[in-house]
Parts: sequence; structure tokens; C-alpha cells
Amino acid sequence: MQPRVTGSILVLAAAAALAACTDSDNPVATPTANTTVRFFNATGDLTLDVAQNGTVGSGNGNIPSGSAGACIKVNDANPQLSIRAAGTTSDLTGFTPSFSAGNTYTVLVTGTATAPVFTTFDDQFTPAGANTAGVRIVNATMSAGAGTWDIYVNPSATLGTPNATAVTRNSASPFLTVPAGQTNTVRLTSAGQTVRLQDIAVPSLAPGTATSIVVTDPVTVAGTVLEAFMLPPCPI
Repeated sequence: MQPRVTGSILVLAAAAALAACTDSDNPVATPTANTTVRFFNATGDLTLDVAQNGTVGSGNGNIPSGSAGACIKVNDANPQLSIRAAGTTSDLTGFTPSFSAGNTYTVLVTGTATAPVFTTFDDQFTPAGANTAGVRIVNATMSAGAGTWDIYVNPSATLGTPNATAVTRNSASPFLTVPAGQTNTVRLTSAGQTVRLQDIAVPSLAPGTATSIVVTDPVTVAGTVLEAFMLPPCPI
């Protein structure tokens, strides 16, 4: 499972689900495998299998909610991917991948078994300058509180202008520039408001690198603290 926050501190930890891709794990072999993709399960109650050409590879079986599968190398024009409830052979409906060769992608899975929602995010990142890194916030909430956020990076007492605005459910902010080599704080507020919804501490990132943070509903129905999961980039 990905590093999880219970409160406002995001703990950086290695995640087996984000293991590097190997050709032996993927039915599509090089050189036709020209794109990388991984799936994050934010359905809340489904456990998922991700199959490629009918085979569930290492790290992509029994993916619980709040976890990502392993990075998979695919062919952009014919990825041969199927997403299923774990242990079944019936594909969830509605997944229509659109990839470009040479890119990496994260596919967010929300909704339910009968009405799943697949949202694809391009993971390409261009640093803004020397000694900078990037952080992207993915809004994967389904029912918790205010569902649309403004985002502030390293906020001061006077917030000023948000770094990203109106990040709705099943969407993501752009990659936001943060200083490399230090812990940074990302603040969520309800869109158009300045009252803090939640602060997320982002561990130090190396210059030129980026991470995505998937934010989901609280673990408990009555909970008020959102869950945050850090996804380091897939190896290219």
C-alpha cells in the first residue's frame, strides 16, 4: 500500500505496489511496450485486478482501495488492459484508454462496481528551474465534505492567491512548483474560501522530480481527516 496519512503528516515510505516494471511481469514485450501506466484504486470498497492480455501480473492483483498497482509497460495503441473486481473475469465497464507513446500515466479508479469511473492523468513533469520539484494533488474523494478545493503551497499567515483553484472530484491540480530538498506544506481549502480544510506535509523531493498525492475520503464515515497517499513516479 502507499504511504498513508492519518492527520496532516504524509510519511514517505517505499511501496511494493510501485515496484519497477520488468518485461517478465508484462505480456506485452519490448519494443512494442512504449508507454507506462499504473492504476490507483479509490473506489472505497472494491478490490481490483488489472489484467494485461488476460494475465494479472505481479503487483496488480488484489489491489485494495487506497493503493496503487505496479507500473505496467504497454503499447499505447493496443494496451490490452482489463480492470476487474478481484478474482473475477468480467471487466468493469467504461475504461477506454487513450495513451501516447513514450508517456507515463496514472489511472484513478473511483465509483462502484456497477458504475466505475476511470480518470487518466498524464504524469509528464517539467521542472520550473534549478533546485525545484513538483507536487500534484489528485482529488479522489467521493462524499467527504467540500468536494472542490483551492490549493496553497507553503502558505503564510496571509494566504494570498492560491496556487491551484477549483480542483474538483476526479480531477487533479497541475504539478505545483515546490523547493527541492526540504519538507513542503500543501494546504487544501474549500474553493473560494480561506479556512484551512487540511494541511499535507510533503517529504523532501530531489531536484527535478515530482510526486502525485492522491487524497481520498476519511477511513471512517464520521471522520473528518482526509487520507493522503504519495505516489512517486513510475520508472520510465
